[in-house]
Amino acid sequence: MTDITRRRVLQGSGAVAASLALSACTHEVDGQTGDLPPSTTPGTTPTRPSPDAKRPNIIVILADDMGYADLGCWGSEIATPNIDKLAATGWRFTQMHNNPRCTVTRGALLTGLYPTQAGLGFNTGDSGTPAYQGYLNDSCVTLAEALGQAGYRTAIAGKWHVAPWGRPTPSLPHDRGFERSLCIAGENLSYFDTIRYLNGDVIGRSKDPDYYFTRSVTGYCTGSIKEFHASGDPFFIYAAYTAAHFPLQAPADDVDLYAGAYAGGWDAVRQQRYERGVAAGVIDPAWPVPRPGPGTTPYAESTDDAWQQRRMEVYAAQISVMDEGVGKIVAQLEELGILEDTLIMFLTDNGACSELLHSDNKHAQEVTRNGLAMVAGNDPRVLPGPSNTFQSYGVDWAHTSNTPFRMYKRWTEEGGISTPLVASWPGTLSANGLDDRLLHVMDLMPTFLELAGVPYPTTYAGRSVIPTEGQSFAPILVGAVDQAGWSRAGMLFWEHMGHRAARQGDWKIVSDTVDGGWELFDMATDRTETTDLGAQNPAVLTALSSAYDAWKSRVGVQTWSDGTEYFGG
Repeated sequence: MTDITRRRVLQGSGAVAASLALSACTHEVDGQTGDLPPSTTPGTTPTRPSPDAKRPNIIVILADDMGYADLGCWGSEIATPNIDKLAATGWRFTQMHNNPRCTVTRGALLTGLYPTQAGLGFNTGDSGTPAYQGYLNDSCVTLAEALGQAGYRTAIAGKWHVAPWGRPTPSLPHDRGFERSLCIAGENLSYFDTIRYLNGDVIGRSKDPDYYFTRSVTGYCTGSIKEFHASGDPFFIYAAYTAAHFPLQAPADDVDLYAGAYAGGWDAVRQQRYERGVAAGVIDPAWPVPRPGPGTTPYAESTDDAWQQRRMEVYAAQISVMDEGVGKIVAQLEELGILEDTLIMFLTDNGACSELLHSDNKHAQEVTRNGLAMVAGNDPRVLPGPSNTFQSYGVDWAHTSNTPFRMYKRWTEEGGISTPLVASWPGTLSANGLDDRLLHVMDLMPTFLELAGVPYPTTYAGRSVIPTEGQSFAPILVGAVDQAGWSRAGMLFWEHMGHRAARQGDWKIVSDTVDGGWELFDMATDRTETTDLGAQNPAVLTALSSAYDAWKSRVGVQTWSDGTEYFGG
């Protein structure tokens, strides 16, 4: 077994991988930098701790549809200097896991539960059962609700997507504990022309000709930080960026920074990322390199080079604009003198998205219904980037984004459920940490509550609350444990559209079909999931699959039998 495989904590691990230098941008956002409306959180009376209690401000920055290898500090060529700086001053967690799609991850992050327990077993459509009702139920409590009752100020900007917009539900941000919210309506149909909700009220599209939603999210977050800091209370900010979800749209100046960067094609870029990831310590060279996934093509056999490269150039620009926003959030904290009092975490909601959009698919129809003048679908005659295009970057670039793993968003292989996690807390967390303990997005809820000194509630607003399934890793963050001091207890499970997985320690089982068999992998030696060990270890496979069946029954997972191809989220 290699040292990196069994590593638990490495400090002083060296410089973070260098990123391309980007010029600073001072773009003004859509009037959302500080003039915030009054709180609209209904019926909550915060209980405040003693004046001498020191509780951190908490900022969660969530990217959308971004792959495991898309950050500079994970080996990418994409310029993410601000996120890289957070990594250099904090820790990189290499085995944080999310869920295979947006909604199910966001529900787990906000509640500390499995998605079905919160009413979000699939997406925001009502599938007819409580576990699949499509919005947060009354049996869960959100981070904003729990922290808000304890005196935290709370705000969200970006993508909510744990309830449908356009029909009444009791689960919009202002219903679930957020004082302030600036969110898009449903899924992301445009970065340049978005219908937005401010504290639940439609404010429509911006009239600013330079409007770009990613920058608007940043502005709302920095404005909330200023407002909340002035009150003297700790705060929780949820920056839920839509980048780098399709459509591929970014300001021309930002796209131009990547002109020619992908002339070598996806095979060369993936190999370069692999080598840099090994050097950065986030990839174990002992893991076998998996074969290209289904639908991938050698770049030498591809056509339309200019279009193929442009797709990745725009995708990279979307991430860089988000990174610019991270820099502005950090600068705001520094200006107020509270950076050392603030825990910042950056992660993504699922693996890279391989979906190829067509002119007749669901999103193209939504674009038409919303009156947006777009060329919908992946047409190589139309270069993506401008506001009138609606394209995705496809399976080959997604395979590169997920280096070194296989499969993508929607699947339960590591390519669908692995995220880089960067944690920075300069006043408490040491620099240059590298940690490979097994974590899950559900763990954030109990972790933040422990750091804030807030017990996980058994009731909220007169209703019973399901106990959290996540496990607090606060002892790691405050330096209360050493290399052997914290490890995950019990198992983790995943299910999405019939794709299934279970994990206990280094053993993982995976199945891609409802009625298909299981594969068994040793994640210590083969996290890239290349060698099925089920035949050699039948007792292990049986034990894990039986545990999965029991979990499925306990949390209300239904058998996926529709077979419908779903795009989005």
